[in-house]
Amino acid sequence: MKAVSRLAISAARSLWQGVAPAPVRAAVHRALAPAAEPRVLAALKASRRPATPGDILVSGLIAESKGVSQAARLTVRGLEAAGLAPVAHDIRPILDIRPRGRLPYPDVRPGGAWLLHVNAPEAIHVLAALDPAGWRDRFRIGYWAWELPHAPPSWVGAARAFDEIWVPSRFVAEALAGSGVTVPVRIIPHPAALDRPKGVRSRARFGLPEEALVVLAMGDLDSSATRKNLAGAIEIFRRAWPAPARDVMLVVKTQSDAEHPSFQPNAMRARQGRDDIRLIPGKLPIEAAHDLIASADILLSPHRSEGFGLTLAEAFLLDAPVLATGWSGNMDFMPPIPEALIAHRLAPVDDPDGVYPYAGQVWAEPDAEDAAAKLRALAASPELRKRIAAAGRAAVESLSAAWSADGPVAKVLAPLWSGKRP
Repeated sequence: MKAVSRLAISAARSLWQGVAPAPVRAAVHRALAPAAEPRVLAALKASRRPATPGDILVSGLIAESKGVSQAARLTVRGLEAAGLAPVAHDIRPILDIRPRGRLPYPDVRPGGAWLLHVNAPEAIHVLAALDPAGWRDRFRIGYWAWELPHAPPSWVGAARAFDEIWVPSRFVAEALAGSGVTVPVRIIPHPAALDRPKGVRSRARFGLPEEALVVLAMGDLDSSATRKNLAGAIEIFRRAWPAPARDVMLVVKTQSDAEHPSFQPNAMRARQGRDDIRLIPGKLPIEAAHDLIASADILLSPHRSEGFGLTLAEAFLLDAPVLATGWSGNMDFMPPIPEALIAHRLAPVDDPDGVYPYAGQVWAEPDAEDAAAKLRALAASPELRKRIAAAGRAAVESLSAAWSADGPVAKVLAPLWSGKRP
């Protein structure tokens, strides 16, 4: 019977993943979190001993191709650079079942620290699904990224389940602290330079002409095409080059297209039949995505908001200049070069994709004319592109200091680590 139950759960999980779009799954996690939160907080009120040295567990969507997955893998790499030996734990199976507090905690030594590398709704889901006897006496860290100036009340409540919250940028830290989070919030940037992308220029692989100047815009539609503003990238390119040019082209790379079937038809209409604007849908392995970035001459990101902007950081490490909206998390590593920053105004959040259904919030509305002028200037000046790429690379590399053997990560976690695993 247990085997049958496991098969039934596995089948239900596969059906849920295959049928429910990511925004629906995210909405379910948001809806379940308030109900699960009291159980989590009640479990914390039970007797709790101070955390003793043990393993450092990193839980996240380790095996997937999303930005949050790459960020979790970077966290594992950063902990290794800090002199620790983290244990990686993929939580996808937990997220795809209803939380009931019955699943055993992963098989690691007692004590130590647990770094849960997913945002608040999913974090509460995982805490509620696992037997609290396994996690109550561990030092708990939530690693969160939020893309708007104020965090939802549910996030503020969820923070009470953690000893600290780590965030990748000042933008996220200010959003959480300004919304009422009272546990310590620590800025720990993603250590992108520690696992430097190894992308190589390989245009033939993507059917891109060797002689053209290639502008690349990319984003996961699950993260909201409106927030990533991929349609805005097409508009900016068409303003910069109102008629097709033989020596320049725009590539728009997306993933999660099946869950967002309206994007491709809308993008095709915005493209208006121009052959110099190419759409590349579908997942790429992370190595191939890095090859695509390395094959571009400019990364264009007219985003409305970023919690950090990992793709932008990776582009700099691949020596690609970035032209991006001068607002939100990416400002922690964007070089102070006016030619690299798109002017903007703040506007009310309006997300038809339903990923950000939050009234009363604002995000950036990039200036398309300013972006088009700066894009043309970048296209015309190899020296400017080189200068922006070099400044951005240096800024991203400096962020890894937090993960050094004497940096804040090691100072927090080294006393909680019991040494090498047997």
